[in-house]
Amino acid sequence: MINTKVLINAFFAMAAFTTVFAEGTWTLEDCLKQAKKSSLKLESAKLREQSADISVKQAKTGNYPTVSANIQNTLYDHPYVYNEDHYRLNLGISGSYTLWDGGATSLNVESKTLTKEATALATQQTERSVQESVLNAYMSLLAASENLRTADASVELAQAEFEHYTKLYEAGSITKKDLTQSQSNVLQKQTSQLTAQLSVSTAKTTLRQLLELDDNVEFQISAPETNIESPDSLEALPTYEQLKADAQNAHPGLKSDSVSIRAAQKNTQVAGKGSSITVTLGANSSTGLQAWQSKAYKDQLKYGWQNSITLGINIPIIDGGATASKVLQAQVSETESQVSLKEDLKTLENNLEKLYLNAMSADMQWKAAILQVQAESEALVVAEEQRNAGALTYTDFLTQKNNLEKAQITLTNAKYTSLLSRKLLELYQGKLD
Repeated sequence: MINTKVLINAFFAMAAFTTVFAEGTWTLEDCLKQAKKSSLKLESAKLREQSADISVKQAKTGNYPTVSANIQNTLYDHPYVYNEDHYRLNLGISGSYTLWDGGATSLNVESKTLTKEATALATQQTERSVQESVLNAYMSLLAASENLRTADASVELAQAEFEHYTKLYEAGSITKKDLTQSQSNVLQKQTSQLTAQLSVSTAKTTLRQLLELDDNVEFQISAPETNIESPDSLEALPTYEQLKADAQNAHPGLKSDSVSIRAAQKNTQVAGKGSSITVTLGANSSTGLQAWQSKAYKDQLKYGWQNSITLGINIPIIDGGATASKVLQAQVSETESQVSLKEDLKTLENNLEKLYLNAMSADMQWKAAILQVQAESEALVVAEEQRNAGALTYTDFLTQKNNLEKAQITLTNAKYTSLLSRKLLELYQGKLD
């Protein structure tokens, strides 16, 4: 019979094979950097940031005077008047400057500036979201790749066992049933191998799309994380209180909500200025001529030149409730911003609590899975001895082998669940920025 200890050692040697570090491979840091540079979600967020910057510039124009020139050509006719020229030309330049609007322009500039700041923080939150997606895809690909190596090892061992059993059958040492079961085991392992290959392909596609790489680009990941054998070799988890404090201080979304509330308060004040007195200073310089064939163009332009200056005062009396409606609408927006902050704070707290418990649970599951693999390995050695002594059927022996493979897959999943939870906690603490 095949030496089971040799099989177990070969199995773990292949299953623990790590990704080779080579040129063209991607580390987690490379993936995060690429996502920041190429993510379409981030690109959209940056465009919104640019739009907010333009809004600030537009708001500031309210503090500047306006100047315009006009040229008006007119053709006219009086049916009962004879000997008229039918043409009039008016030229002019005018300007205006708002001396007082109750502070509405200044408040609007402050509001737009705060909105720009909130948008920039929202961009940082979008970046966090993209990083979280990359982390999930990256760890999923690592786990799928390691499970594929386990499946590859299982197929090779099953094929080697089938070849060995074929020789034993030809020598009359085993029954046809045992040989058929061994062949069936090879087919089952090959099916599991195909499933594992599909999982790797799906995980790689997800990561590639997050990195905005072309579908014809071949890339591999190089991960030092695969060499970590136990959670005991990792840094201890922080206390939940420390984690919560760090996450709240480093969360761009909460900061964005806080700034948005201040911007909404400014908008409420701007809306209230609709009933304020407005004082405007205006100036105008104009001239013109009226003739079709007249030779006195120069004199008309000279003596028709007129300069004027005006001071306009607008006093709102009745606006049909427009100002009151704008104030109420602004107050609703302000309340919505406050509610959004509270909701985001609760969401963050819930996510942190789940992540923290998941990290602690994953560490314990990882340790338990290590012990389970060791136990199943020892059980397989015993099963091999019983099989050689004729005290165990081949079916029971295969069951024990499958138990070892399941334990190895459980170990892999627990390991990368733990690593993912820890990385996500670091992300929430702002350590990956």
